[in-house]
This record gives sequence, structure tokens and C-alpha cells, in this order.
Amino acid sequence: MCEAEASSSEATAPGVSDEIFGGDQFATTGLNELLDHLLGGGTRVLADAGLSRFCPRRLSAIQSGAEAQALECLHGLQGMAHVLGVALGHPQAELPATVLTDVVWHFHGQLHAIERWRELATNAAGLLNNRRVAGDIASRYATWARSVGEWPEVSH
Repeated sequence: MCEAEASSSEATAPGVSDEIFGGDQFATTGLNELLDHLLGGGTRVLADAGLSRFCPRRLSAIQSGAEAQALECLHGLQGMAHVLGVALGHPQAELPATVLTDVVWHFHGQLHAIERWRELATNAAGLLNNRRVAGDIASRYATWARSVGEWPEVSH
């Protein structure tokens, strides 16, 4: 069993006071966790080191895709803000606290998604622009990944 399978992360239920205004929801968001696992490191590997193994063409595609996803999240936030503004502009149709809590939760999640997509794009661009550093990181990443059973051993 690999190290990632041995530890399980439990996301807590959304709550305004704990997770939106004071807790570290960024560490447990689904997007963040998914990207961390796809890149082979979770929170143990900084700066998306798993990206270092990709060729320039793939890094460029990852950078462009991550930038597009950040923009898509921003457009979603703008749409939600517009709808919320319209709804709050009609006091006779008062929104229940549960709806407002849900909207705040979605805003929070989208803001973190934008941050994570931008971070991924920045890291891909950094590796794309400095191939020597990317090679050094890839070598260290492969050594670490083998040590935790995440990288296949080559048999001859």
C-alpha cells in the first residue's frame, strides 16, 4: 500500500464560523487534494514538484489550462455576485440564512480554487522557463516518489 492510501483526510462539513472565517479550508478543498494526489505528493511536496517530470509542451498546456480554469472560476464568482446583488436588492424576498451561508461557502470555495489554479499555472511556468531547475527537482522528486512507493521501479 502506498503512503497516500495509508493516510486518509477527512473533510469536515461546511460551517460559516469554523471554515469560512477562521479555519484552513484551503488545505482540505477537493481541488487542492485532487491536484496534490495527481502530482504525487499531497502536502509533503511543495510547489507542485510532480510537474517537473513533464516536457515543455505538456507544461505549457498545464499552464494554459490552469489559467483558463482560474478565469472560469472568476467568471463564476462574478455571476454569483450579480445574482446575490439582485436578490439582496429585493428585501421583500428575504433570503434565508441557510441560503446566504451556502452562497458564502461557494464564494469561499471558488476563491480557493482560483488561488490553486493560479498557483499551478505559476509553478508550471516557472518549470517551463527554467529547465535546469526542473531537471533537478524532477530527479529529487523521482527519488522521493520511489521511497514512498509512488514511482515504478525499472526492471531489466
